[in-house]
Amino acid sequence: MIKNYIITAVRELNKKKFYSIINMVGLAICLAISTLIILWVQDEKSFDTFHKDYEQIYTVNSILQNNDKEQVWPTSPAPLFKFAQQLPEVKNASRVNLEESATLVDDKKKQTYSDIDLVYVDQNFFSLFNFPLHAGSIENFQQDLAAILITQNLAKKLFGEESPIGKSIRKNNTTFIVRAILQDIPQNSSIRFDAVIPLTFYAKRFTENGGNGEWKTIDEDLGNFYFSNYIQINKNVDPAQVAAKISDYYKKAQKTEVTIQYRLAALKDIHLISPEGNQTARRTVQIFSVIAILLLIIGAVNYINLSTARSLERIKTIGIRKVIGASKKQLFFQFVIESVIIFSVALILAILLILLLIPCYNELAGKSLAFTLSNPEICIYLTCTLLGTLALSSIYPAIYLASFQPVQSLKGQSTQQDGTNRLRRALVIIQFSISIILIICTIVIRNQLSYMRKMDLGYAKDQVFTVPLSDEHIKHADAIISELRQSTSIAAASLSGFYSIMDYGNATGDINWPNKTKENQAIVGRATIDQNFIPLMGMKFVAGTNFTGLPSDSSSYIINETLAKQMGLKPPYIGAQMSLHEVPGKVIGVLKDFNFKSVKEKVGPIVLWTRQFKGTLYIKSNADHIPEAIKTIEKIYNTTPSERPFSYNFIDDQFDKIYKSENRTAFLFNLFAGVAIFISALGLFALSTYSAQIRIKEIGIRKVLGASVFGIVKLLSREFVILVFIAILIAAPIAYYLSISWLQTFAYKINLNVFTFILGSILSLSIALFTISLQAAKAALANPIHSLKDE
Repeated sequence: MIKNYIITAVRELNKKKFYSIINMVGLAICLAISTLIILWVQDEKSFDTFHKDYEQIYTVNSILQNNDKEQVWPTSPAPLFKFAQQLPEVKNASRVNLEESATLVDDKKKQTYSDIDLVYVDQNFFSLFNFPLHAGSIENFQQDLAAILITQNLAKKLFGEESPIGKSIRKNNTTFIVRAILQDIPQNSSIRFDAVIPLTFYAKRFTENGGNGEWKTIDEDLGNFYFSNYIQINKNVDPAQVAAKISDYYKKAQKTEVTIQYRLAALKDIHLISPEGNQTARRTVQIFSVIAILLLIIGAVNYINLSTARSLERIKTIGIRKVIGASKKQLFFQFVIESVIIFSVALILAILLILLLIPCYNELAGKSLAFTLSNPEICIYLTCTLLGTLALSSIYPAIYLASFQPVQSLKGQSTQQDGTNRLRRALVIIQFSISIILIICTIVIRNQLSYMRKMDLGYAKDQVFTVPLSDEHIKHADAIISELRQSTSIAAASLSGFYSIMDYGNATGDINWPNKTKENQAIVGRATIDQNFIPLMGMKFVAGTNFTGLPSDSSSYIINETLAKQMGLKPPYIGAQMSLHEVPGKVIGVLKDFNFKSVKEKVGPIVLWTRQFKGTLYIKSNADHIPEAIKTIEKIYNTTPSERPFSYNFIDDQFDKIYKSENRTAFLFNLFAGVAIFISALGLFALSTYSAQIRIKEIGIRKVLGASVFGIVKLLSREFVILVFIAILIAAPIAYYLSISWLQTFAYKINLNVFTFILGSILSLSIALFTISLQAAKAALANPIHSLKDE
């Protein structure tokens, strides 16, 4: 019997190849795209879960009061590690200091390797986290100040296929010996590094360099927030209570009154929740999870509509089968078998489509996702998805088709009831509501990203690039600047402490001015610049003047408008007294506010001065001379011997890097919206086909009586246009809520206007009208003889 079911099903599907292909392709696309989304969601939710006790591991965030607002730093002082160890609620603790873009030198090969992410860790690090060894040993790691551990990737980069164990590598003036190789850090780890050096080495160097003022060891240094402190608490312990106790220890250790508090952030949440509590990333994961489910629902709904739309072509066959004895159960299983065949082919197509798309998808999503049927989670997901979607999209059509009455079936009439019509209309409304929501949200995301690219940041970033300088270059910085000015390809050059003006995080609370109140707990950005920086970046003064380049600049400060307001200054501002790090001086200029962080944050207070370290070279090239400018600076850079290789970074590229996540989200929304619209259009095609079929005789009579093609198209399209309008009314408020929620993560954002929703609605309506009109026009142009010949 099953064999006959299969043979009959194959014949029926082969007879209607067009509809069969549409069903298979539609389902395959929905399955493939939703599976890719689920792979992405699984990866996002899996961050740091490979650690054994990840649910009990927390990082310590620092909460600083910036007047009436909280400023949260993901780092904290080193002594918090000692404080935590004294608490009975804490099972384990470790502290980590990250040095980004370090340089390692292989003296034997005379090769330099830059951009190495290096961490200084204590011995507890390897008992708290699961970063397995590949080779070597970490025994007595902290006692061996010359030890270094490297990952497999870095080992291959440094030593090729040779065993690196026992080989030497130099960092600055210290030679380290490779004692072990760590397995490569998993992609879903929020803690990333290429090499590991004992924290005891860092602590020894800190003390030898004089410490930090009165604090001579890292265990005493309460003023530097350079460490990531991780603690593992016992089960059923309230992390808020542990954080409160750590805060109390800190207050007691400080000799002066402080308002700094500490908060524990769960390791498993670090990737999706920012230190400030922003949950945009988590919401995105949740939204994408819902989209994956909705795509499957759209695919199932589309199949239902196509199946029922084809039913009128089969009613006579169904009637004959019932007359010769076919039971309702047999007909039901016949149609289910057809669905199973379609789904089986769709699943195979989906798997092939996933394998074809995943390399490109990984590049766009910035991940290394792998699709394999040996992954139990993927197998469970595909099985549940297949069974659930199959049940949803095949049972109703099978029951519907098997329920035709023989008499009406042989007359070519269906027993369609109003309830079924309402269900089909509701399904179309759901489909297009989802599509319209995605279209509007996509427009909002595109407009916001465009706004950020074009907004006035307070400086000119075009044709400006930065070059990080080594200690050797800093010693000859004045000579380098003088030589650069002689080049016709370079418009301006400057030395600055801004390592990245797009995302600058150096701040302090050690700032004072006359009449400053205790309640005014300002956390102020601080950066060193020379007299060329402000004109190079095109910054504007509200009042005052620039630095002069003379020794008198050492007691001068330039502040921005926000800091002037926090200080309570009023025009003319100039000459106001202030001190930074207990160095007194006066305000000589006030700059118009400029964004030195992401536009997700409002412009904060910042102070600029000339003394101390300036390790980044800013270059503004003349128009159309960028390649020449890069070659010029590279040539000058290489004349000074240095172990740090020449590198440069355009500010425009820094900007794009900061908003890469938003750009990826925008692209994925475009992709999902496109798929949803495509499948929804297929659903409308099915309904328009069905509508034309059940009214085929009415259309024939109208044509005989003189109805025009346009009039018939209008008649057939009217119902669907109403459905789309209903979908717009449902989708608009939902899209508005989602858009507002997403925009709340930006301090500077577009204003939602009616035009955005009108545009999204027009696009949806145009797609619907195009789809409907194709089938309506086909029905209107058909010869009425064929539709009326059996009357």
